[in-house]
Amino acid sequence: MKTPTPRLLLPALVLLGLLPSATDARADTVVYVSESKDNRIAVFSLDESSGDLTRLGETPMEGAPGCLAVSTDQKFLYAAVRSASQFATLAIHPDTGLLTPVGTSPAVGSAAYVFPDRTGNWLLGAYYGEGLVSVSRIADGVVTGEPVCVLDIGKKAHCIQTDPANHFAFCPHPVDLNRVDQFRFDEKTGQLSLNDPPAMIAGENHGPRHLQFHPNGKWVYVVNEQGKSVTLCDYDAEKGTLAMRQTLSTHPSDWDNTQGSCADIEISADGRFVYASNRGHDSIAAFAIDQSNGELTSLGQTPTEKTPRSFNLIPGGETFMVAAGQGSAKLVVYRRDPKSGAISPLKTYDCGQSPAWVMGLKLK
Repeated sequence: MKTPTPRLLLPALVLLGLLPSATDARADTVVYVSESKDNRIAVFSLDESSGDLTRLGETPMEGAPGCLAVSTDQKFLYAAVRSASQFATLAIHPDTGLLTPVGTSPAVGSAAYVFPDRTGNWLLGAYYGEGLVSVSRIADGVVTGEPVCVLDIGKKAHCIQTDPANHFAFCPHPVDLNRVDQFRFDEKTGQLSLNDPPAMIAGENHGPRHLQFHPNGKWVYVVNEQGKSVTLCDYDAEKGTLAMRQTLSTHPSDWDNTQGSCADIEISADGRFVYASNRGHDSIAAFAIDQSNGELTSLGQTPTEKTPRSFNLIPGGETFMVAAGQGSAKLVVYRRDPKSGAISPLKTYDCGQSPAWVMGLKLK
């Protein structure tokens, strides 16, 4: 395993020209990639006219980084450092997107997912191996101290998000438990408590893994790891509960459904399209959303690199998508047609080993 570069050496490496300086690396849009086996977060600039990626630099971590999230004011990046059981806070340079570590705080295990609440005062975490969820305090943009809330909720907690009103939170469990936990969330104290009912039970062999709220706040879309599908749920914002309504496969009809698994899900900012990643089939599935009722229509699949775990619609128009092939250590940039939702591959780039998360950020 590569030895991380000591933080105190980073300024010297900039002076020697081994890492880019802020003035050499100005960017409008950046893409962050958790290169987990290399224990670092890479920073790429994305040219909004051509879609070209240029590697600007990288930040060594104390362990393997996984899920990434940005603070509500976009001044800080939060990373789950999974092998070190940490949450890391990194300052984002406003002109370049380059990262400066400013602190770490203890997690209660290897967090598979992190999510800042809508106030920006709390970081929620979900722990796949430990079957836990936690809430940590954010003070002046930095994750601070031990978690203020930890709940043991059972095997394979894979994601956690609050609803748009910040009153409730949801955590999917693939495989054994096959459900989405439903919590009340107190944004003043950071406390989570199970709602009534405490969970939405998923369809047989679905295995809900990640979810996203539609911009209208009325619909939630869940990607099913074992079911290789996406489920539309109606959301009751007063009760904080989900109800399944429609499920569609993410694969073509002739695919052997005993093979592969789904990973990630995204919704376009205009609320018209849903995308999901297929591991095994190695593709991105696209769906159109009926704006009157939220129901999905499949638009087919577009090939990607091996084992596409994470991908991201790049903010600032979402005319590009970047997907990471965890099994090939490559990134694919797609051009996206906002009217049709179609994506088409532009170019493939090498990156570090086992890219576990991809996240774009519009700086200006």
